[in-house]
Amino acid sequence: MNHSILDGTPAEGFADAGQGRALGHAAVRDRMSRPAVAVTPATDFGAMVAAITASRRGVLPVVSPDGVPLGVVAASDLLAAYDSGDRPLEITAQDLMTAPAVTVSEDLTVAEAVHTARAESVHHLPVVDGDGRLSGLLSPVDLLEAFRADDDALRTVALAQALTPGSGVVPSSLHVRCERGHVVLAGRTRSRSDAAALCLRVAAIEGLTGVIDRLRWDVDDTDLRGASGKREPR
Repeated sequence: MNHSILDGTPAEGFADAGQGRALGHAAVRDRMSRPAVAVTPATDFGAMVAAITASRRGVLPVVSPDGVPLGVVAASDLLAAYDSGDRPLEITAQDLMTAPAVTVSEDLTVAEAVHTARAESVHHLPVVDGDGRLSGLLSPVDLLEAFRADDDALRTVALAQALTPGSGVVPSSLHVRCERGHVVLAGRTRSRSDAAALCLRVAAIEGLTGVIDRLRWDVDDTDLRGASGKREPR
């Protein structure tokens, strides 16, 4: 037995630890790309190519004169139009766009935006403000960066907890990582109760979805018979 939770929770199963917000809690407005490069229905082929290559996003929102998204034109649409040989210079965004546009509000969370993208089978989401006007664009890269930022932030807080004076952790043995909101704690503490206390402190971090305990300890000070044992590093 090498886990540290006092009630005998399995080493790989100390999950559902946090009581805070789920992974992806950041607002879309904080993670979207802005300004969003957009075109109007009358924009011609050459201008669309120039706009999409400048944005480097792979998709162009098509908006009305007052900025409301109507549809999207993807880079693949432009390539198909060019390859078709149907005089692409006469093609406009109106001819190529997929409509209606699947949009998300800038007030939604990143997790909600991911759900929308999967449900609608789209990769890019135009973002709208409270008036329904285009305010940004959310790409797969933006979404992945948001999740990575959440993991990095959780790891930083967990690391601070582990290195708090009096934690009993041997700093040179400590390894903390976070993946999809689950923190993995590995290393050695002076006692089993130190390891258990650390797991409980980390479990209370807001936004955490679980703790995986891979801690070892030198002395089992929870043995009611008073016995102690040395846990050798692996």
